[in-house]
Amino acid sequence: MQQWSNWSGSVVATPAREVTVAGEDQLSDLIRSSEAPLRPVGAGHSFTPVAAVEGGTLLRLAGFDEVVVLPDDAAGQKRVRIGAGQTLGHLTSELHPLGQALKNMGDIDDQTVAGALGTATHGTGLQFGCYPSMLQALTLIDGTGRKQVLSRERDVDLFRAMAVGIGTGGVLTEAVINTVAPYRLDRMRYTMPIHDLLAEFDSRMSAARNVEFYYITGSGLALITESRETNADLIARPADKDQEGLAQLRLTSRLTQFSPALRRMALGMAIKSHAKEHFIEDWHLAFPTDREGIRFNEAEYHLPIEVGPEAIRRVIDVVERDFRNVYFPLEVRTVKADDLMLSPFQGRDSVSIAVHHEAGKPFKALLAAVERIFAEYDGRPHWGKMHSLKAADLRRLYPDFDLAVEARRHLDPKGLFLTPYMQALLAQ
Repeated sequence: MQQWSNWSGSVVATPAREVTVAGEDQLSDLIRSSEAPLRPVGAGHSFTPVAAVEGGTLLRLAGFDEVVVLPDDAAGQKRVRIGAGQTLGHLTSELHPLGQALKNMGDIDDQTVAGALGTATHGTGLQFGCYPSMLQALTLIDGTGRKQVLSRERDVDLFRAMAVGIGTGGVLTEAVINTVAPYRLDRMRYTMPIHDLLAEFDSRMSAARNVEFYYITGSGLALITESRETNADLIARPADKDQEGLAQLRLTSRLTQFSPALRRMALGMAIKSHAKEHFIEDWHLAFPTDREGIRFNEAEYHLPIEVGPEAIRRVIDVVERDFRNVYFPLEVRTVKADDLMLSPFQGRDSVSIAVHHEAGKPFKALLAAVERIFAEYDGRPHWGKMHSLKAADLRRLYPDFDLAVEARRHLDPKGLFLTPYMQALLAQ
């Protein structure tokens, strides 16, 4: 059987077979006739082995890409039923002409709907939760082959357990999500000294609808992006130069790694040449950015919002002291709290801190160094990004961890969806 690899190449596995299904009945039959382990895979954008299966069945969904506008609910909330096999990019291109939009997005739209929901993928902005927070209902085929339709209102506990399911209770086939009317975003990018930004962290991160920033090791500068809703006319988006900028950062890092002062000067010049950007675009075209080119691995932790500045300073200090060859930027975003059992944002508004390094470069020591910092603030990892936590660690961080694990066991009593990695993650 051919090897499977995730997007960055950090995870490689050889399943015994790869099966593609095109409908729920076919999926049910496959689940009933399969031996463990069976894992669904989407776009392969997770950096952890959540989708990897060694010697079992790798499952792909074909189709499952419908987009159906539903009547508004009793409170006037817009709703859409969507197939879980499509990418976010496909979904948003279908929603916009139907007069529908997602409240918020991240900056990558290559993930499948199922992958984005199952790992609690997110954008930025304290008004907005992760993708699963948009859910009203979800449909999955459980570990016995039975179709389960879970509603936020009717199946409260089971819904809260499976809304961020990491592909464990069943295979997600469709979802009903809350939507809004389409909108435009006025997006601008600029730089400021990182120390000034951290001193004004609360006001800066709430200055616009969506705010995020990047910090390049050794530069002393934060690259800030702000987005505001607007009714103004479109302003063409400039050509995306992020990959060109990364190539410059890589070269600068190699040439100046032994001279921090020279590096800061060179990086400052490079960043400022790419910093200023302003455009007005419809929502589904404004959020995504180009991530093809130089591939990377990533670890992202979510911490209580109030500890953000202190934790960010400490991460910057350790990376600049011990990992000067890391030229990929640190990324910082904010996310609204929710009530989902395995959401990293359960019960607390959060600051998300992501560390990146070029794919193929050693990541273990960097990960260990930043995890020691995140652990002091009860940081919760992104399910699809690199981390070293196991069930004992996660149980301490998630108040409803055992309830979520029990719900998984109820839906998948034979453990069909459990690989060794998932067993260690969930103590199964």
